[in-house]
Amino acid sequence: MQLKQLLFGGLFFAAFSVGAVPSHAQAGRLGVNAGLNLANISGKDAPSNRKLKAGFQAGVTYDIGLAEDFVLQPGLSYVQNGGAFSADEYWDEYWEVAGDTKVHLNTKVHLNTKVHLNYVQLPITFQYQPVVGNGNLLLGVGPYVGLGVGKIKKERSVSVKVEGSAAGVDVSAKVHWDDIFEGEELRKFDAGGKFLVGYQLPMGLSFNVNANFGMIKLDPDYESKEYNTAFGLTVGYKF
Repeated sequence: MQLKQLLFGGLFFAAFSVGAVPSHAQAGRLGVNAGLNLANISGKDAPSNRKLKAGFQAGVTYDIGLAEDFVLQPGLSYVQNGGAFSADEYWDEYWEVAGDTKVHLNTKVHLNTKVHLNYVQLPITFQYQPVVGNGNLLLGVGPYVGLGVGKIKKERSVSVKVEGSAAGVDVSAKVHWDDIFEGEELRKFDAGGKFLVGYQLPMGLSFNVNANFGMIKLDPDYESKEYNTAFGLTVGYKF
């Protein structure tokens, strides 16, 4: 609840500031950014064996001057979310093959699963951009809304190792959001909070760390609490 109040309170203050800002406020700047997105599916009911899934993010932004050092920054981004999961199973058995002869079998099965959820996002962050050194520190917070695009891609790899001998298989499939497995579906609409910390050089080049915390449950039909979460590293440029 405190996170929601912080995000939407910041947006309300930013919107109020737009009406109050004088006409000589700093001019807007168009920006582009791209980089790494490390995504996960989090929440109370998310699998305990989850891992971060590496993906891509890219977008455009526009700075709207509010006051000295303060801007409202809407944007449009393409983000590769989703998650990765792994599991191991072990068997240690003795099989009787002939009479009193027994064979010892030590078996290990390793399972890796990746789920790719791609979104178009509209973030709106309220940013403080004070001069620090020769450039500007970037501190931002605000909400985002997103819409799932394309199909969901599921990848699975299984490896089996028995007494030193190994074999494996990799499979992948693309499914619709409304039928991911035997009629189950995932919600295409997403919304949550965005945080950003970065540094912008005088020529307009910037280096940023961002985090997205989804607040809309992925499963629209059940009470399971699973949400999109992502952390990113991007390089940006403002014209």
